[in-house]
Amino acid sequence: MIEHHQGYTTIKRYGRNSFRPAGKHPFKIIHNARAVKYDLIQQFEESTGIILPSGVKSNLCTQSVPILGKQLAGMKVQIKENKP
Repeated sequence: MIEHHQGYTTIKRYGRNSFRPAGKHPFKIIHNARAVKYDLIQQFEESTGIILPSGVKSNLCTQSVPILGKQLAGMKVQIKENKP
């Protein structure tokens, strides 16, 4: 579980023996974020035709999700500008 802080997986006690999730986004847990990101990176590679080194890939996989999309989008724009 990535989001293991208040607002995601915290459980509050209601009554004697019932529990409910507390916070803004109960049960909004990304279980397999690394695989999802890896998939994103592979799609990016296919669409641009550029293969990223494995070190770069693993770094991107460990970063938080919103940054990854922005980075790939930025890289795509740069690549388009560089291509004649």
